[in-house]
Amino acid sequence: MDIKRFLENVNNDLKGLGTRVALAYWNLATTGKAEYADDVEKREIELRMYLADKERFEVVKDALGMNLGEIDNRQLKLLFNSVLPNQLSKEAIEETVKREVEIEGIFANYRAKIDGKEVTNNDISDILSKSDDTDLREKAWIAGKEIGQEIAPRLIELVKIRNENAKTLGFNNYYDMSMELQELTTDQVHSMFRSFKEQTDEIFTEIKGEIDSLISEKFGISKADVAPWHYGDLWFQEVPEIDDFDYDSLFKYKDIVELATKTYNSIGLDIRDITKKSDLYERKGKNQHAFTISIDRTSDVRVLENIKLNVKWAEATLHEYGHAVYDKYIRKDIPYVLREPAHIFTTEAVAMFFGRRARDAEWYGKIMNVNRRMLKEIEPLLEKLLKFQLAITTRWVIAFVFFEKELYRDPDGDLNNLWYDTVHELQYVNVPKVRREYPDWAAKIHFGSSPVYYHNYLLGEMTASQFEHYIRKNIGDSLIDKRAGEFFVENIFKPGSSYKWDELIEKGTGEPLNPQFLAEQIK
Repeated sequence: MDIKRFLENVNNDLKGLGTRVALAYWNLATTGKAEYADDVEKREIELRMYLADKERFEVVKDALGMNLGEIDNRQLKLLFNSVLPNQLSKEAIEETVKREVEIEGIFANYRAKIDGKEVTNNDISDILSKSDDTDLREKAWIAGKEIGQEIAPRLIELVKIRNENAKTLGFNNYYDMSMELQELTTDQVHSMFRSFKEQTDEIFTEIKGEIDSLISEKFGISKADVAPWHYGDLWFQEVPEIDDFDYDSLFKYKDIVELATKTYNSIGLDIRDITKKSDLYERKGKNQHAFTISIDRTSDVRVLENIKLNVKWAEATLHEYGHAVYDKYIRKDIPYVLREPAHIFTTEAVAMFFGRRARDAEWYGKIMNVNRRMLKEIEPLLEKLLKFQLAITTRWVIAFVFFEKELYRDPDGDLNNLWYDTVHELQYVNVPKVRREYPDWAAKIHFGSSPVYYHNYLLGEMTASQFEHYIRKNIGDSLIDKRAGEFFVENIFKPGSSYKWDELIEKGTGEPLNPQFLAEQIK
């Protein structure tokens, strides 16, 4: 067979199929309508059945051993990683997709209630970040977890189905299979995370102790009585208020999209074409989260958000447009299969690098035009906020990742207790005994919609710190500079997935992935 012609045909087919899936998902996320859920299911099955084709799989598998040149060899490897998990029966694929879309639809349309009144995720977030009313905070926190009761039984069944499919393909479970197809291994990632946890145990203990002291003083309670709803979000994944400065007030009369546009323009990257196609403000029926999607891997990149005028959404917007510029600036003269980031965590790294600017004095001076006097006041506060945030993020991601591995190892286990045991052990959060009766863990959307994904957030944070170190050492102290933009475009974005993740990082920064750069920022 002419492998080059085969690859050309597959690239053309996948572009059409992938574009239809992306458009269907975008329509569902922006409306929550059942008709679009049906379309997502239909289009996703079409794509997976194409990837399930046995003859195509055999051609890809046989060609893997050929020496066809770097570009073609890389295409074949990525194709293999896509077709292998789909070597299933039509019935197995349809059942999996049906259940995934069902869970996605529930999250899109669900609205929590406090005292019988419907509230949005933004409402819950505002209460947990701002309210001094402990009773209201507790109600908001519980309201944010209640969807877990509806999701958990469906999700556990989906996990079992995913495991059965993975075993059919020769893997221990879906978790191990997913790691391997992401060009990682379970042992590699978990060993790295255990080591990083141990390396940062002492500093996290200090940081958590300081946070709990501030909270106990604020609410007039003992440190032992600090509960999960006293922190600033549902999962203790964000740094709560640790100083008296009102950062949200700086955004009261700002346009966050314009701030993001100015930020990226300052480093030579244009996002105006992306913002025009995006859906950025909340409304009923719309997905309440935030994500970026490349519709056709050519020119149609979109962002979904639910922006409010506060620092949280400033950070989220900078983060999402980090994903977006990565997608936009990938070379378009390489095959469709290679027109995506080198890895999930390399695009997360870029997004995190830019999201961090919302806790960076340089950004407040250059982009927000904060005056020198105020800048001098908030600079040390911002440095502390970033340090605390990185420490909190690290522990939260490790907790999620360790739990998810066990979820796939034993989906019939005592998951509710396992979740809160993990949270207590790794995040040092005191959990009311009654919550162990509820599947609060299932309220986190990623378990259903983005399985075996979360480890990429911590790998991304590690890589973001390595990017920052490289820029400061080799380009200049400013991170909001056109030379920094050139670094990303030329070294990280343009190659797409032409290189494996480890090769890209070493080529781009001059050394392999090194977690020490993140550890140093936390310490």
